[in-house]
Amino acid sequence: ISRSPTPPVFIIPSVVLNPIFTVLPRLYRMEQINEMETMLTSVEERMASLVDKPSTRIQACQLLANAKELQKEVANFMLPDLEAEYTEEEGDRLDLALDRYNVLRQKLADVQAKAETLCVCWNKLDQDVTELTKLLTSGGGSKVTIDRLEKSIAQLRDMFTVRKDIMEELNTAPSDMAPAALEM
Repeated sequence: ISRSPTPPVFIIPSVVLNPIFTVLPRLYRMEQINEMETMLTSVEERMASLVDKPSTRIQACQLLANAKELQKEVANFMLPDLEAEYTEEEGDRLDLALDRYNVLRQKLADVQAKAETLCVCWNKLDQDVTELTKLLTSGGGSKVTIDRLEKSIAQLRDMFTVRKDIMEELNTAPSDMAPAALEM
């Protein structure tokens, strides 16, 4: 009688006893934190470079588009697993990264809101100036009442004031962002 050879028996060590199964999840969590820190630093640096003093309507609208793009990038970033168990060092790094993440999201929302307001003001200003210029150059200036001119001038003055305030706020944003970008 011939016997077929018995297949070799493999003993699979317990998952708990095998260090690779305990190290891999930890490495993965650390890599997630590293990726988050890298993304934050990159967005903070790009944000610091885009928060300039827009001097034209086009620059303000570009600022708005760039702020929206950065906001989208931050919003689409997959955060590390907040329910996972972390070592104290990992937890501290994650807490700092999450604080930076929240600050960055708020600053981006503020820049976007200010840029939107600035674009709206500039568009309205451009429309008002165009309308007044058209009326005055087409001979319609005599038809325009003093009240209408005063109202338009008051609107222009208000828009310049709003624009000035927004510009001042935007100019203070880079100094606020610089320390966060340098934390790494």
